[in-house]
Amino acid sequence: MRNHTTAHGAARRRFMKQGSSLLVAGLAIGFELPEACAKSAAHADGFAPNAWVRVLPDDTIKLVVHKHDSGTGTHTALAAMVAEELDIDPFRVEVITPENPFYADYIHPLWKVFSTGGSTSVSLEYDRLRRAGATARAMLISAAATQWNVAPSTCSTDNGFVVGQANGERASYGSLTQRAARLPAPKDVALKDPSQFKYIGKLHKKRGAAQKTTGAFRYSIDVSLPAMLVAVVTRAPVIDARVRSVDAKEALAVPGVRYVLQIPGRPDILGGNQAGVAVLADDYWSAHKGQAALRVEWEDSPFETFDSRTLAARQAAWLDDPAARVVPTVQNGDVGAAWKRGARTIEASYTMPYKAQNPLEPINVTAWAQGGGIEYWGGLQVPSTAQEAASVIGNIPADRVVLHELVSGGSFGARESKYWLFEVTWLAVQTGKPVKLMNSREDEMRALFHHSASYHHAKAALDARGNLIALRLRAVMPASPEQWEPGYFDRPDRMDYSTTEAISKYEFAYGAPNVDLGWVRHETGVPTGWYRAVSYIPNVFAVESFMDEAAHAGHRDPVDFRLAHLQDPRHAAVLREAATRGGWGKPLPSGTALGVATNRAYGSYVAVIARVARQGNSIVIQKLTCVADCGLAVSPGGVEEQLYGGLMWGLGHATADRIDIEHGRVRQKNFDTYRVMRMSDMPDIEIHIVQGDPSKPGGVGELSSPSVAPAIANAVFNLTGKRVRDTPFDLQNVVHANAS
Repeated sequence: MRNHTTAHGAARRRFMKQGSSLLVAGLAIGFELPEACAKSAAHADGFAPNAWVRVLPDDTIKLVVHKHDSGTGTHTALAAMVAEELDIDPFRVEVITPENPFYADYIHPLWKVFSTGGSTSVSLEYDRLRRAGATARAMLISAAATQWNVAPSTCSTDNGFVVGQANGERASYGSLTQRAARLPAPKDVALKDPSQFKYIGKLHKKRGAAQKTTGAFRYSIDVSLPAMLVAVVTRAPVIDARVRSVDAKEALAVPGVRYVLQIPGRPDILGGNQAGVAVLADDYWSAHKGQAALRVEWEDSPFETFDSRTLAARQAAWLDDPAARVVPTVQNGDVGAAWKRGARTIEASYTMPYKAQNPLEPINVTAWAQGGGIEYWGGLQVPSTAQEAASVIGNIPADRVVLHELVSGGSFGARESKYWLFEVTWLAVQTGKPVKLMNSREDEMRALFHHSASYHHAKAALDARGNLIALRLRAVMPASPEQWEPGYFDRPDRMDYSTTEAISKYEFAYGAPNVDLGWVRHETGVPTGWYRAVSYIPNVFAVESFMDEAAHAGHRDPVDFRLAHLQDPRHAAVLREAATRGGWGKPLPSGTALGVATNRAYGSYVAVIARVARQGNSIVIQKLTCVADCGLAVSPGGVEEQLYGGLMWGLGHATADRIDIEHGRVRQKNFDTYRVMRMSDMPDIEIHIVQGDPSKPGGVGELSSPSVAPAIANAVFNLTGKRVRDTPFDLQNVVHANAS
C-alpha cells in the first residue's frame, strides 16, 4: 500500500538477521534468487525470504505458499506446481506460509499490493512457481553430480532423490543441502513438458481434508495466547452514527469482562471502520454476555432516512440526471442510428439487492502490540491491509509488522475488508495485550461492507432475421476498489475494472455492429466491500437475461442466438458442450423447462443449463449442468469443488440472498432472516471440465456463480412465459402471477 520499496528493504534485512532461527543448516531456493544470497548460504543457515523451496538436512522439505487459502485449495494447487518441477510428491512435503509475507517477490503483480483474490493465484503464479521448483531441482542435481564427479546430464531425480544413471547411486535431497547451497542459482532452467507431469492436472484430493473432517484442523478462530482477551464489538446500528454515551456498569459486572472501550470510527480512511463499543473479556461467552448488557446511545445520523427498498428507483432516475457520468466500457458503431433501422426494439431493467458474504467462520483476528511492533494471527487475505492498519492506527512501521497467516473457513470477499483489522489494531494498541476480535453471526450481518446493490437498463435493436444489430447497456452501481486504491478515479477514463467485469472491452462476450456499454457510478455512502465474483454477478445477470429476451423477441433459439454473436471459439465450444450435456433441444417432460446462461472471466469460460419444473404451486430447480474451460486444471478435484461451490453460491443469488437497509439499519440478523443455501437445497449437479488450453491455467474460484441466476430466470420464462428480472426470485409467486 505505502512505501513498498522501504518495506521490502527493511523486510529483507530483517529476514537475513533472523534467518538462523528460521532455517537450520538447509538449502533455501527461490525463483531468481540473488546470487549474493546463494553464496552466503555456504556460511549462513538460510536464504532470503524470496525462497519458495526449503530443503533441510533431515530430508524435511517445505514449500512456501504466499497466498491465503480460505478453504479453496489454493495451497494444494500452488504446492503442486512447485513440487512437480522439484520432482517430489506434493503431499509428502510441508506447506508453510512465509515468515516475511511482505517480501518484494510476494507482491501481487497486477494490484501492486500483498493480496490474494480475483481468482488469480494459480494462473499468475503458474510459471513462476514451476521455475522455482525447477531451479531447486537443477541445483540439487548439480550438487550430486559434483559429489559423484559425473556430468549433471547423467543424473535424474525420483521423488526426493537424485539418481545417478550410470552407477545407480542415490542421494536424498537432504543429504545434498550443504553442497547445493554453495552453488550459484542458474539463471535459466528447463521446465517439464506437460506430457511428463505426475501431479499437475492429476490431483483429486486437497491438503488438510482429513483434519477438517475430524475437527483437528486449526483455524484462526482457534488461536490462543497467554493472557489473551477476547473482544466483541457493538457497531453503529445506523450507518455513520457516532456514540453519544455508554453505560458500561452492567457489562463490567459480568464475570470475566475486563474492559469496555469506545473505538473511534475512521470515515477518513476508504474502507475504514464505523464507530463502535468493544467489550473485552477472558473468553468469548463472557464478552458476548457483556455486549448484551451494554447500554449505548447513538447520535443521529443522516442515514436514518436511507431505505434500500427505494434504491432501484433512485438508481434508475440517476441515469437521467445531468450530474451522472457514463464511463464507456465498449463502444462501436452508432447505436442511436441503429434504433431507427431495427425491425424491433426491446428494453428491460434488472436489479439486485445488497448481499452478505457470510463465510461459515465469521471474521476473527488476533493482534498483539508490544515493543513498538505488532503481530497478527488470522485469515489475513490482504497483508497490505495489516500494514496499513498498523501504520494508521498504531503508527507502527512496516518492518515491525509480523503476520501469522492461517487458513480461514471461507471468505467470499469478507476477509478483504479493512474494518476488522483497524478495530483489532486499535484495541491491541490501547490494551498492550493480545486481543482476539470475534464477530458473532449477528455482528457479521450488521457490519456493512456487503456486496453493493445494482440496477441495469438494457435496450436492443433486431433486424428482420432476429439478429442483434444494436445493444446499449447501463450498469448503475457504486465503485468497487477505491477503498484499496485512493485516487483510482482520478484517471482520465475513470474506469473501474472491478465494477465493469463482463462488460469491459476485455471480457464482453458478444459482438454486434453497434454496441454502447457503460457504467454509471452511483454512490450512496453505504459502505460496501468485496464479494465472490464481484461485479460479474449483476453484470452477467443483466447481459444473459437480456440476451435471452432478445433471442425470444427475434424468434431465435437462445443457444443458437448466443452462438451467432459469441466472439471467442473457446467460449462457443463450452456453450455447445453445455447445451448437449444439458439436453438442450431434446423433448422434456411436461411441466419442465431449460434455461441457459454463459460468461467468461479470469481467462476461463463457463456455461450453465438450468432445468426447472412445476411442483404444486411452486417452481423447483431440478438440475444444473455446468461446463467449464479453465485451461489447464492444475488440481481437477479442486476445480470441481470450486465450480460446485460457485453453483451453490449462484443459487443463493437467485433464490435467497438479500440485505435490506431500512432507516439506515440492516434488517437481517442471522440465517433465519438471511437464508443461505443448505445441502438440502441443492439440485442435481453435473460438472464437466474442458481443458481448452493445456499450456496454462485460468481462474476458477469465482467462475461458475454468475451464470446461475440468469440461467434459472431464463428457464422460468420458458416454463411460465413470465420474466423475473429482480433477485432473489420468488418462485412460488411466479406461478401464481402467471396463473392469474
